[in-house]
Amino acid sequence: TDNQRVIIHVRDVNDEPPYFINRPLPMQAVVQLNAPPNTPVFTLQARDPDTDHNIHYFIVRDRTGGRFEVDERSGVVRTRGTDLFQLDMEYVLYVKAEDQNGRVDDRRFQSTPEERLSIVGGKRAPQFYMPSYEAEIPENQKKDSDIISVKAKSFADREIRYTLKAQGQGAGTFNIGPTSGIVKLAKELDFEDLRQPHVYSLVVTATEDSGGFSTSVELTIRVTDVNDNAPKFELPDYQAHNVDEDIPPGTSILKVKAMDADSGTNAEIEYLVSDDHFSVDPSGIISNNKQLDADNNNAYYEFVVTAKDKGEPAKTGTATVRVYTKNKNDEEPKFSQQVYTPNVDENAGPNTLVTTVVASDKDGDNVRFGFVGGGTNSGQFVIEEITGVIRLHSKAISLDRDKYELNVTAMDDGACCVNGDATIHTSTAVVVVFITDVNDNKPIFKDCGTYYPKVEEGAPNGSPVIKVHATDEDKGVNGQVKYSIVQQPNQKGTKFTVDEETGEVSTNKVFDREGDDGKFVSVTVKATDQGEPSLEGVCSFTVEITDVNDNPPLFDRQKYVENVKQDASIGTNILRVSASDEDADNNGAIVYTLNAGSNVADLEYFEIQPESGWIVLKKPLDRETYKLEATAQDKGYPPLSRSVEVQIDVVDRANNPPVWDHTVYGPIFIRENFPVGAKVVSVKASSGIENNPTVFYRLMPGSTAQTNKFHTFYLQQRPDNGFTWADIKVNHPLDYEAIKEYNLTIRVENNGAQQLASEATVYIQLEDVNDEIPLFTEREQETVLEGEPIGTKVTQVNAIDKDGTFPNNQVYYYIVDSPRNEGKDFFEINKETGEVFTKIVFDREKQGAYALEIEARDGAPSARPNSDNEPNSEAAIELLPFQCGLLRVNYPDRMFSM
Repeated sequence: TDNQRVIIHVRDVNDEPPYFINRPLPMQAVVQLNAPPNTPVFTLQARDPDTDHNIHYFIVRDRTGGRFEVDERSGVVRTRGTDLFQLDMEYVLYVKAEDQNGRVDDRRFQSTPEERLSIVGGKRAPQFYMPSYEAEIPENQKKDSDIISVKAKSFADREIRYTLKAQGQGAGTFNIGPTSGIVKLAKELDFEDLRQPHVYSLVVTATEDSGGFSTSVELTIRVTDVNDNAPKFELPDYQAHNVDEDIPPGTSILKVKAMDADSGTNAEIEYLVSDDHFSVDPSGIISNNKQLDADNNNAYYEFVVTAKDKGEPAKTGTATVRVYTKNKNDEEPKFSQQVYTPNVDENAGPNTLVTTVVASDKDGDNVRFGFVGGGTNSGQFVIEEITGVIRLHSKAISLDRDKYELNVTAMDDGACCVNGDATIHTSTAVVVVFITDVNDNKPIFKDCGTYYPKVEEGAPNGSPVIKVHATDEDKGVNGQVKYSIVQQPNQKGTKFTVDEETGEVSTNKVFDREGDDGKFVSVTVKATDQGEPSLEGVCSFTVEITDVNDNPPLFDRQKYVENVKQDASIGTNILRVSASDEDADNNGAIVYTLNAGSNVADLEYFEIQPESGWIVLKKPLDRETYKLEATAQDKGYPPLSRSVEVQIDVVDRANNPPVWDHTVYGPIFIRENFPVGAKVVSVKASSGIENNPTVFYRLMPGSTAQTNKFHTFYLQQRPDNGFTWADIKVNHPLDYEAIKEYNLTIRVENNGAQQLASEATVYIQLEDVNDEIPLFTEREQETVLEGEPIGTKVTQVNAIDKDGTFPNNQVYYYIVDSPRNEGKDFFEINKETGEVFTKIVFDREKQGAYALEIEARDGAPSARPNSDNEPNSEAAIELLPFQCGLLRVNYPDRMFSM
């Protein structure tokens, strides 16, 4: 649909007659006795609602003998002739106005009715604008407020003075402004005061200043009643005694009466009652609407009767009515509810309170309780005859059903009335006892030990990982399980999410196996039931991040340059190119190939070993420079590769390259807390040139962290007994948990005419030290039943130590022996598994909650500063840090939570 705005212009039709607007009426004027011809004495004024009117003015009848004329267009009435006008003589003209654009028929135009214009020679008395004035005011009109304004016109253009006079009663009630003509109330009114009239007849006189003429007009002011009086009852309290409760509806009981001092509708009264057991007619007679009941309201009814007048707004008056009734034994006991639905715990013991049934007899009889069929026993339940209390019996209890249905009775004894025991009344109710499940089982991941999920690195956020499942043997909400991810210690955000309803675990990030995520990521899922208080179970497992071929091989140099003697023999190893790939398995396995550079013929002289990267001479050298391109390609799918430029310069056969003491150093083992600046190893090479021992060392930066990309190590040269040594030192702190080994390449050059170089490799392996603190995976709250035997398992705590080797990452658990640890004497812990067991039988009524403080320690002396050779633990004291899991105990009846 669509809307369009339409503007409709209505064209006027000349269908309205003109009308005079001259005021006051009738039209009056004066003319000077010696007025010359064409003197204006009056102006006719007419209006026409039509848009195309054309108004003309005419004298219809002239009773002046032609002494006046009217301008047809302007309506100005002027004198004619030179004769003098006679004093006090009245000259009368009858005039009208025509709309000559609005025709009535072919001969007539729309016109005003004829109006009489009276013109007096010389002077005439003032003229009021109205022939008479009327006003109506309420009796509560404020004193000094304006009532009405009168106005008179002076034909002599003099100031007019107004006076006011009362005719009959009411003198001094009103006054008038002498110059304004505004009539005001001079004193307060009261319609109900018999001394004050309801209609005031006044005369207003207008007199011209300086002894001029005067004229008078009648003013009538009517005072109306205001509903300012509320109805009043003759009595404030009406009573009726000994009214039989079994009188039929509609029986007259008593009569009330109210009066209202106002008049008219303000004094007309209707009656209302506040209790729907009763009604009242217009005359004030109160009758019962329903059957009365002496057993209610202490054997009497009390209500309010209201008298309401019909004023606007209405006013009301009230009185109290009390009706006293006589009682009879006509009621049976009534239960407070027909069906009782108490809940009893499944583990309730003997004499446990089930519920209390309540019944009352409106007649006031005593009530006794029992079960249908007689007696106070029904199965495992008993009822107290007087109180209605239902309990489990005192014998052994076995509540093996979901519910038990009991039929109870209430019987009166007729003690309320004379001969009341002649009729005994009985009523019944049903008690359905629902057996409620106790939340005494926490969720358990039965298959937790079989969870070994895998996720491919680079998988998009939200990728499915595994669906976990926990079961809770409780019923209802106590057995309903919701899942959540437990935040890992020192971890920002969670790497996984879990659907709280289905247990479907998904990724919450894109994993990088070669980055900070590593090959394995631990995750802990918590299952929480919906009981009150809730119980929890946890499952921790490891997610393997499977490799994707997303890293190309990286050479340890950006360009290889090597000097070779001209007489090098075929099969000589010229140099070795080396690349590394951070991917795993075939994705990280590298095959080397050799390609020609700018000169295709260069490739005829060399070949490369595909596995080792050694470039080997296969043809005698005959040029000064050879340029090749070495390519490293992994075995992934699809394979990734990188290439590097290789330049081989041929030098004179008389030159010799530097000679290393060892071409391979290591593996050299150092601890991960090896200090920065400390020497790792010293290496040495001779120049190979007689009488010129000078050599220059350089530590070659690789393309990966393991090959010194980030300058983790640095080199310092030093002379010693005619030789130059190179010391390899630590430049940045080491971390076994991040990188476990390094492969360094050292290049040495001599100082001959043609510098020759050779390389050596240094292998460094780090050793783990105990520098990580065990961290608890979560803080737990657990529940255990009171009365459970000693040795009952409560929970199992778990802490993780990120050290890389045993026993540095082995975690042991202890209960903190501290005065503040209120649960230390009531629980014990398996130091290896973290399982917590009870040491006593608990009684909830003695204590309902315990806080248990647990410490996690690793299995070796700490390598951290100020550790005093003690194992690491997350701490509550500053010099010996340890972490304590706090188990908070809160339990309801027969249960407590940790």
